[in-house]
Amino acid sequence: MKNTYRVTVPEDTDFFEGWVDSRVPHMVFMYHQESLEECEEVDGVYYATYDSWVVDAERNVTYIESDGTKVSLTIPAGEYGVKP
Repeated sequence: MKNTYRVTVPEDTDFFEGWVDSRVPHMVFMYHQESLEECEEVDGVYYATYDSWVVDAERNVTYIESDGTKVSLTIPAGEYGVKP
């Protein structure tokens, strides 16, 4: 599941630089838009959207780091990736 958020973004936003929620460090969250031109503009204010990740029940996840290290996480139920 996911929730979609609409947030204001400054004109100098780097749309290719995502953010990480420290509770799920294996994921990067990004805006739906790739440029300011794709954003909604209202009276000089720009708005972008993004999705969070909603976990309904605890999950166990295993992934491989770029150096080959295997990492296992238990992800509690909750919402992740909400931009601060």
